[in-house]
Amino acid sequence: MKFTIDSNDSINETLKKMKSGDTLFLKNGLYNEKVVVLTDNINIIGETMDEVVISNHDWFTKIMPDYNECNTFRTYTLLIAGNNVNISNLTIENTCTPSSRYGQAVALYVEGDNFKATDVILKGAQDTLFTGPLPPDLIIRHQGFLPDFQLRGNKSRQIYEDCQIYGDVDFIFGTAQALFINCDIISIPTKTRKEKLGYISAPAHNKEDEYGYLFYKCNMTSDDNNQEVYLARPWRDYGTAAFIDCTYGKHISKLGFNKWNNTNRDKTARFYEYNKDINIKDREPWAKQLTKDEKDKYVNEFLKLVNYNK
Repeated sequence: MKFTIDSNDSINETLKKMKSGDTLFLKNGLYNEKVVVLTDNINIIGETMDEVVISNHDWFTKIMPDYNECNTFRTYTLLIAGNNVNISNLTIENTCTPSSRYGQAVALYVEGDNFKATDVILKGAQDTLFTGPLPPDLIIRHQGFLPDFQLRGNKSRQIYEDCQIYGDVDFIFGTAQALFINCDIISIPTKTRKEKLGYISAPAHNKEDEYGYLFYKCNMTSDDNNQEVYLARPWRDYGTAAFIDCTYGKHISKLGFNKWNNTNRDKTARFYEYNKDINIKDREPWAKQLTKDEKDKYVNEFLKLVNYNK
């Protein structure tokens, strides 16, 4: 069944009526709503990518109705907890910018498996996109605080194709096996922060996860080429990410990668890169530069893992 609504209607109320196999079509407009998707096998499609906007304004330290701080993992604008969910042709934003004022503020949080976003714009600053599930230690820590569907810890495969993702610090983070293909990854200026460095991704995968993030044929850009932005830093010891056949703006640090403050994660993190246009002598030596054969094998196996079909 197809449900069509406009911005005078509630997305959440409509979702309660939907069943597996249904589609929700959003007409152009601003939907000021904090949305949770629990139903499996549904599609959410916007009329126009930049004119269908789902928007919310929650940040880490905001005091919520339960008199607790919001916490990063309740700041989301849209949370996808159902499996086999597809979203396309819309914008999701958390308006808590700049990060120097608000800190962590998630726009999209994906917990479900076999998720795909196509032609989606994600806008935020710090922690724009959380690719769940939570790391094991946080699942334990947040028992009784977060709802059960955020504490399952199930594996999650995610695909982001032809998307635009905006942020400044760790703005793509989490533990999913996530493919970013033909995406624009846009670092917004960090000059209002005390720390003027930017970080695109912060993977937090478990040691047994062979694959984590793959940025494939993505374009890393910024309106401020005077800032210095790292491709990735490990949020947990064994975080893993690969950057293959991507294009980089001048804002990308020559070092490429960061070990995360004063940790020893340079000894455990697994970062990979294949890019003919960089000077590999400048790169952090603990980030592996792939050969062409290694690159081809990595990409082919990753696409199979996430069930990517063009």
